[in-house]
Amino acid sequence: MTKILSLFEESRKYKAGEVIIREDEDNRDLYILSEGTLEVSVKGRVGQVVVSEIASPEILGEISFLNGTPRTATVVAKTDVVMFILSYDKAQQELSDIPTWFRLVLQAFTSRMKSCDAKIKEYDQKIKKLEAELARHQQG
Repeated sequence: MTKILSLFEESRKYKAGEVIIREDEDNRDLYILSEGTLEVSVKGRVGQVVVSEIASPEILGEISFLNGTPRTATVVAKTDVVMFILSYDKAQQELSDIPTWFRLVLQAFTSRMKSCDAKIKEYDQKIKKLEAELARHQQG
């Protein structure tokens, strides 16, 4: 356990309103929310759309960490927060000890999660479009 904890940076504090993760950035670090609340948003047609709120304790950034894909959302501190950060670069040695077959399973799992996320965004846009059409129809 001490070996794993040594991979994490000391706790880092963020003030309310500070951006922790930006959608589409290439950072692969893994975050553990220790204290506080975060707001998660994605790019929408009219700006950022809040999709969830996360309260401690929680892990974030696992898809990018495991798959190396860009971040799927923007994460902002809603309150003052304390987080631990696992640097991907520091974790590389530990990850090399994971059997290849299990690494492939993790990559497949995270790819499917990302695909589900994309489908949710697609359906959300379709719903908003239908709601707008319904509102226009009801007005006219």
